[in-house]
Amino acid sequence: MLYGLNGSTTDQCTLEEDILVAGHAGYDVVELRTYKLEAFLKEHTLDDLAKLFEQTSVKADAINAIEFFNLKHGKKREQVLKDTEKWCQIAHAAGSSYIIAVPSPRPPDVSDEEIIKDSVQMLHEMSDIAEKYQVNIALEFIGIENFSVKTLEAAREIMDEVSRENVGLVLDVFHFYTGGSSLDAIDDTPAEKIFVFHINDAEHARVEELEDKDRIFPGLGVIPLKEIGERVQQKGNIRMVGLELFRPDYWEMEKYHLGEQSYRYVKEASDKMFV
Repeated sequence: MLYGLNGSTTDQCTLEEDILVAGHAGYDVVELRTYKLEAFLKEHTLDDLAKLFEQTSVKADAINAIEFFNLKHGKKREQVLKDTEKWCQIAHAAGSSYIIAVPSPRPPDVSDEEIIKDSVQMLHEMSDIAEKYQVNIALEFIGIENFSVKTLEAAREIMDEVSRENVGLVLDVFHFYTGGSSLDAIDDTPAEKIFVFHINDAEHARVEELEDKDRIFPGLGVIPLKEIGERVQQKGNIRMVGLELFRPDYWEMEKYHLGEQSYRYVKEASDKMFV
């Protein structure tokens, strides 16, 4: 199992610094944020990106993310497909095999059936593009009020209907908890289709009040990590565990200290979750 550092956890860092911090702390991979890649590519080429990872033991993992991919029309829909082509090309250059697709907020008066139909159609087209670059698309459900795909159950239904080898899921324990996904839903999800596993925790607060900024180091909060890990492990081995936080006070920490602290919590929590 690989351990990954998501660039949102270290928002005070550039892409190059993410790699240095991850390597210093002991992580195997870095999950790449699109805004950090954009900043890097303003001054560098795709060849420079490839060399950046060739020169370090830390490798590129998923690119996060193509945001709000579904429920688009006209030029906005065309832009999602153009963005898919762009990020697949960048992923291929970086040596990454995964791109995360985030669903849109739910418009008023749109049915569940319409959401599923549109998401499946878009993922089919995105899958065709990704296949050219040997890249996989990981659908991430967002367990926050008013998102179109909020639960593991809904995401799995879409994934099953897409039925493509290169389309799988992101299981983020924060969104699993806040969106009300059930542990039983994990039992119906093959481990090999969990392309990306995000580990984190949440403060002691009412579920409906939790926001991304309330994420904390795993093991310090209220999310039932051990129970989730046990269910996942029953389905097989997880490829990677990546720490994804959006904690403003963590961004004020010295970057190498944050890397060291975060890796310790990720390793301890993972050891308890995946025995």
